[in-house]
Amino acid sequence: MRLKIPLIFIIIPLVLSMEAIDDEHYRTKRQLNSLPIVYPYGGTIRFILGFVMPVPNEDMIGVIFGASFLYQYNQIQNISDISKYYPIKTISREQREAEWDRRRDERLTFYKAVEELLNVKGFHGRECVLRAICEAAQFPLEHEALFGEILHIILTPNYGRSALEDDASWWSSMGDYVDAYTAGRQMFSCHYLYSGCPEGEGLLELVSLLKDEDNFV
Repeated sequence: MRLKIPLIFIIIPLVLSMEAIDDEHYRTKRQLNSLPIVYPYGGTIRFILGFVMPVPNEDMIGVIFGASFLYQYNQIQNISDISKYYPIKTISREQREAEWDRRRDERLTFYKAVEELLNVKGFHGRECVLRAICEAAQFPLEHEALFGEILHIILTPNYGRSALEDDASWWSSMGDYVDAYTAGRQMFSCHYLYSGCPEGEGLLELVSLLKDEDNFV
């Protein structure tokens, strides 16, 4: 069995918005060790990710569902600001570990955002997210081109974590999602386990088709 993904993604590339000062007084001589990722005069980085999917209906009317996410960041004005996002040699081990701990729940934040979005649309958000994780574990998407790989990373709650890591706080918040992934890997019925997300309302059902690979045309 293979999961085919006829999903239309719209990704607007990184947009850089900078305010440059064109005054001769502020122009400085380029140094050999200058860092191009630092912009002393400031600016904004915006990343917009959106997707569109068709909505089936009995009236054969062209209806689509679309959603977009906007991420906006201030450009780095000083090299010391990088330590807020990436550990550098000038910070201690304790500071580095504390920074990574703060960044561990990014996937949980994404799951919660999707759940809230689905709740607004009238779906059972949490059940549908758990079911999607379960189904993605049953029929992996990682070999379905770029978008399949992206979905695989998003819907694998413990992606990138070592099995030897023991973090009680992380497991308490991500335990249900990891259980859904484990159930899928063990080929349990995702539809039965997460019946709050009925047939026809699953996230992967909206964006993919599950067919027998031998008979797929």
